[in-house]
Amino acid sequence: MDLGLDGWRVLVTGATSGVGRAIASELVVEGAEVVGAARTEGGEMPEGLRDRVYEDVVADGAEQRIVDAAVASLGGLDAIVCAAGRGLHGSLESASEELWREGLELNLLSVARLLRLSVPHLRERGGRALVLTALTGTEPRPDHIVSNTAKAGAAALAKTVSREVAADGILVNCLAPGRLLSWQVRRNFPTEEERAAFAEQHIPVGRFGEPAEAAPFAALLVSPRNTYVTGQTLHVDGGMSHGP
Repeated sequence: MDLGLDGWRVLVTGATSGVGRAIASELVVEGAEVVGAARTEGGEMPEGLRDRVYEDVVADGAEQRIVDAAVASLGGLDAIVCAAGRGLHGSLESASEELWREGLELNLLSVARLLRLSVPHLRERGGRALVLTALTGTEPRPDHIVSNTAKAGAAALAKTVSREVAADGILVNCLAPGRLLSWQVRRNFPTEEERAAFAEQHIPVGRFGEPAEAAPFAALLVSPRNTYVTGQTLHVDGGMSHGP
């Protein structure tokens, strides 16, 4: 399927690892002009990017610098993928105020700022926005109260924004990965035996997924071929979610 992404100008945050990197790579293969953004130069972004921006999204003014750099490099912006984020351990009683601030800044507030700064550019041609949330936003994971809450908030944010900008031709959706083999998942399930035991009990397809398995759906949702899907969350989780 031709997604019409040739020359489509896309900013992808969290582009050095996991699903963010896989999405950036997929978009390049599909012909998009992609600027990748990440916190540090330690990670490896995919080949073929138009430009790279190294900013920590929780730093003061970072979102403005990221969007400005992408627009300057691409000459505009047709789509944004907000993929920066991570899980944070903690319960109601153990999570500190600092952990709450860190988690909400990274997984929710930075996304709100990136969307707010991107929308004026997306209006030019009726663009697309995609927010990476997580299965844990609807099915909370034990001992992850901060990131569970932030990811649920990010989904509500995207749904709200989708209604505010639909008249401008901008479509906004979420992608909610389950257990895809990012560095975070490998950290929590370091051995094949642990992953196999978890998958047998919790994942109907019987295995953990690869980040690349989510990328084609992300590319479709941010492409011009998506003309009518907005305000939705697509779960890429091997059937792990219990909802319809």
